Amino acid sequence: MKTRTFRFLSAAALALFALSAGAPALAHDGYFYGHGHYGRPHFVYPGQRVVIVRPPVFVPRPVVVYRPSPVYYAPAPVYYAVPAPAYYPAPAPAYYPAPAPAYYPAPAPAYYAQPWGTIGGAIAGAAIGGAVGDGRPGAIAAGSLIGAVIGGGLGR
Repeated sequence: MKTRTFRFLSAAALALFALSAGAPALAHDGYFYGHGHYGRPHFVYPGQRVVIVRPPVFVPRPVVVYRPSPVYYAPAPVYYAVPAPAYYPAPAPAYYPAPAPAYYPAPAPAYYAQPWGTIGGAIAGAAIGGAVGDGRPGAIAAGSLIGAVIGGGLGR
């Protein structure tokens, strides 16, 4: 759509909107001046106004009925007498014998295998793995692990 056509249609729409918004201001203000509308024609003239007065309606005053108030009964008073003091003899002292001394045997000696066989086997395995594997780290690690297992088994 061209700009000129768009402006023309916008101005026309704005004018139509303004006319439709102002239509209630052009209303007949309740006087039809002899024009018929949707049914029988109404003919009202400004100088002849009709006033309808309805007679007053009298309604008797409502009767108010209150329910009876609740009845509360208080319980009978209760009186307590102070009890007579009770005297009890002191309990006799209790004598318990001293516990017998407990003697525990000395713990058995614990013998542990010396780690020298495992350490020596790991060192020897690392040396052998380094010589056989041309100094590669994987061969040294594998040799030290194998040597530690074998050396730990020999130390027992």
